Amino acid sequence: MIRYQNYIFDLYGTLIDILTDEEDPAFWETVAQIYACYGCGYDGVTLMRTYRRMVRVAEEELRRATGVLYPEICLENVFWELLLQGRAGKEAEVLPDRETFLYGIANTFRVLSRKRLTLLPGTIETLDTLRKRGAGIYLLSNAQQIFTVPEMEQTGILSYFDEIYISSAHGMRKPQKEFLENLLEEQGLDRSTCLMVGNDPETDLAIAKACGVDGCLIRPGESIAKVL
Repeated sequence: MIRYQNYIFDLYGTLIDILTDEEDPAFWETVAQIYACYGCGYDGVTLMRTYRRMVRVAEEELRRATGVLYPEICLENVFWELLLQGRAGKEAEVLPDRETFLYGIANTFRVLSRKRLTLLPGTIETLDTLRKRGAGIYLLSNAQQIFTVPEMEQTGILSYFDEIYISSAHGMRKPQKEFLENLLEEQGLDRSTCLMVGNDPETDLAIAKACGVDGCLIRPGESIAKVL
């Protein structure tokens, strides 16, 4: 394979193997109990339904406001709105610090729902090799930044990347062409020197093709080292 100068990686399913379960009623009951500590009166089922409704509404509002076909909201706003709605009638009471609350509730939500988090075979070795070659290493991920950055820290790969582009921070997700275009333009990359690496032909390879960038598909069971 051509040794490209810049490598743009997907994250989940490409570098990190993750499994989450947000369907478990016990998960929602636990999260509801955490919200109860802040004066909210949710039970697990009500919290789940309210959360999902808020996500749908926020996505549709973002789509209408921006014209983006594939919008990506920030879940931080949903977590905060859940707090405000759950405390209805208690407006006179002092709210917790927003940043502190969101950091805590997001990490708790993610850890409680997460069943597996591990690096896929060859990830560290590949990133090490690319770094030693002097290649540019970038991330383009459909994800929530408030979840993803801690998971990259936990798995030890955050420091490898020259820049990370996470969909929730950009209001759009793959295969929205502008998501990758923004990375290429902002980082001043010649697309002929770039390789987009991912596990999903409908998002990773599709956005690469739309932007005139070469793509490499990582199939289940394949090592990321195939890009070397």
